[in-house]
Amino acid sequence: MKYWKRKFFAALLFVVLIFATMLPAVAATAAENKLSNQFPPSHHISKGLAIFADKVKEYSQGRIAIRIFDSAQLFKDTEIVEALQDGLVDIGLVATNKWGGMIPAADVFDVPFLFVGLDSPKKFLEEGAGEILDKEFVKFGVKNLFWVDYGFIQMWNSKRPLRTPADFAGLKMRSYSAGDSETLKALGAAPTLMSSSEMYMALQRGTVDGATTGMPAGVSRKVYEVQKYLTIANYSTAEFSVQSNLDWWTGLDADSQEIILRAGKDAEAWIREAIVDSEAEAEKAVRDAGLEVVVLTPEERAEFVKATQSVKEQFVKHAGEIGGQLIALGDKLFR
Repeated sequence: MKYWKRKFFAALLFVVLIFATMLPAVAATAAENKLSNQFPPSHHISKGLAIFADKVKEYSQGRIAIRIFDSAQLFKDTEIVEALQDGLVDIGLVATNKWGGMIPAADVFDVPFLFVGLDSPKKFLEEGAGEILDKEFVKFGVKNLFWVDYGFIQMWNSKRPLRTPADFAGLKMRSYSAGDSETLKALGAAPTLMSSSEMYMALQRGTVDGATTGMPAGVSRKVYEVQKYLTIANYSTAEFSVQSNLDWWTGLDADSQEIILRAGKDAEAWIREAIVDSEAEAEKAVRDAGLEVVVLTPEERAEFVKATQSVKEQFVKHAGEIGGQLIALGDKLFR
């Protein structure tokens, strides 16, 4: 009997040891979190998100893993806000203007000609805009992890050079947000709100005559293949942020939260540094592709500012007190 007892306890110990060795692997799997990204891997924002994932892994010593799904494999840019709120994905890259329906003040980055340089969003957010918007996101079940600068939005089309507001008459233009649509209307175009993942096909088929998007995104999505003209107007910034489901976030321990925010700051800084080079490389690629590139003169830009002043006024009226605070902050910093 003693022999069989020894055999039994030896077998039991073996099973316990097997389960013990499996626990780290189980824990690692449980800590893998999905991040939805609508940009292709070649875009500088996607590269910045990869840095975020790498830093999370490094700082957590492998305890937390972020798995990125590029090119809208999980959710389109028009779907990501609802997906985050419903907990269908843990983390996602969100265009701030996609909150415009619930948080009208979030459309502030679409206000034309509010900012003057690529460093403007950083100043704007750090001087108080970031805190104001963060509080609004939390009210709708989402936690802002870090900001993602995009660079300036430009105007592409297949019909003619766009040097004055009058040149937009009759053009069907893809827009990326409600605020962008208002700007296009003010300039005389007919906007169609469309996901970035659907833009190329619409331009190729002639469903729309042109589109508003940044130069790096235009190059990543090969917009230059189906367009003839690019107008560099630098009229809005289309800020993004990486956000998470609030319940997922509050379920993390304090150490994990600190690691994710720290990694986010690293990625945020890297993306901002990458923008300048990315913009220059994209413009070169567009010119090499044979597009006619129009760079607005100060006088021409002034005409665009004048034509879109009503959009700024509409924003303040629609976004209420918070919108007014944000515009006042922008005017204080950049006017």
